[in-house]
Amino acid sequence: MTQNQHPDKSSSSRPESRVARNARLLLRRGVAATAVMFSSALIVGVTAVASAHDGPPFAHSAAKGVPSGEADIPGVQVYANLQRPHVLGPVDYSGGPIPPVGGPHDPVWQNANGDVYDQPLRNEHAVHSLEHGVVWVTYAEDASTRVVDAFKKKVRGVPYRMMSPIVGQGSPVKLTAWGRQLSVASADDPRVDQFFKAYVQGPQAPEPEGPVTGGRATP
Repeated sequence: MTQNQHPDKSSSSRPESRVARNARLLLRRGVAATAVMFSSALIVGVTAVASAHDGPPFAHSAAKGVPSGEADIPGVQVYANLQRPHVLGPVDYSGGPIPPVGGPHDPVWQNANGDVYDQPLRNEHAVHSLEHGVVWVTYAEDASTRVVDAFKKKVRGVPYRMMSPIVGQGSPVKLTAWGRQLSVASADDPRVDQFFKAYVQGPQAPEPEGPVTGGRATP
């Protein structure tokens, strides 16, 4: 190397200009802010899902109201002050009606998107469905095939309705909603349709817009 020659300086050794440095700082701050916003949104979303299902009753109104005079259905038994915690083990419902109309229940609901079951359901799953605004039709072992088939037509394929046999309910057929129950002997009884109209996603349900699919699909 001669006296007049100078070593070649690469671009990486050149001092960063003020414009480039400011741009780099702004970019870094923007990425950090975006990450914070995404994390906050994710936390809020998860919290909302958890609180919507495990927290207190929904604040919004029921999906369907009860027309004037229609909730006053003759023969409907009303049960108030029902607890609704989630429990993993069996629940003793023996102190109440058959089937149960509410109370502690399993975290997983029974599918009730017009499902007709040919075996008795686990009460803990069925009660969770009632919490979501479902009307549960149960029939006794000695109910006639004609009566059972007539009710199946009213239930099958209709969201927020489900049907199953049950042992020991003392009535040919019962319609049960959260805190409400009606005993009938025939699908032709006008109170049957009144009960469906009043209590499917009715205001008696703590979570009237809760899901009725994606839960337990078998008895």
